Amino acid sequence: MPDADIIELLSPAVLARIDNYALLARTVVDGVLSGLHRSLLQGYGSEFFQYRDYVPGDDLKYLDWKAFARRDRYYIKLFQEETNMNCCFVLDASASMSYRGDRAPCTKLRYASMLVACLAYVSRRQGDRVGFYAYNEGLTSAVRPGTRTGHLHRVLVEIARVRAAGCARHDVVLGQVAEDLRRRGVIVLVSDFLGAEEKLAQWLRRFRFAGHECVVVQVLDPDELDFPFSGSIKFHDAEDGVEVVTAPEVVADSYRRDMERFSGRLRLAALEQGADYLQACTTDNLGRLLAAYLHRRGTRH
Repeated sequence: MPDADIIELLSPAVLARIDNYALLARTVVDGVLSGLHRSLLQGYGSEFFQYRDYVPGDDLKYLDWKAFARRDRYYIKLFQEETNMNCCFVLDASASMSYRGDRAPCTKLRYASMLVACLAYVSRRQGDRVGFYAYNEGLTSAVRPGTRTGHLHRVLVEIARVRAAGCARHDVVLGQVAEDLRRRGVIVLVSDFLGAEEKLAQWLRRFRFAGHECVVVQVLDPDELDFPFSGSIKFHDAEDGVEVVTAPEVVADSYRRDMERFSGRLRLAALEQGADYLQACTTDNLGRLLAAYLHRRGTRH
């Protein structure tokens, strides 16, 4: 399949039309993603491997000459044996995640749910125990990590049931998740993290001290990134109900600077605690985000 067709099929505008999360995850991971990023995933056995660019000093026996012949670039194969580790996804389902601007094909929650479904499918494919938690003011879904037949289906059903509502009580809920996860593993936090930058380092530190690796995925709408509004507009906070009337042209520059600082603080907090950080916009191609996630996970092991 041509790369242009693959990219189109992985766009959130197309994927958001698929209501069945199991079908969506299989479509992305088994079919389209492997075509977009060749040999990113390999088989269902005890090995998982992907490519990274060759750098001087790498062992030449891991060079893939077939990949060189196809792309005229040097690639190193990375091998990772099945670890059967815990991989838990923690999804923010507060009201702010329901936002969808005019340019976005879906809400932040829908985009985040599609991403989590695909990552859960990849993790189970690698033999990991997959868990899922969703929250707003408290836990709204809790599926502890497992590998039994039908467990992934249960996770995907829970993802489909998630609805955005209420305020995000990150402190309370992440504390509950930490208590619930006794076995070390990977914890993937998916949220817009609005108002959470002051406490993120504290949560990540707690998970790290418990032996977990963390991935922070910040999901934002394009409106939140570039603030395209004009005229006199009333802004309504979906979580606390506060309303503000302002002229966007007056506050646009300061808003964009504040948003850059906000995301920068999140990224710095993650990196200082040894966690991965990915920012996703709801118009971003889902395949490229998955490829970035898998590449980072592979190069850390």
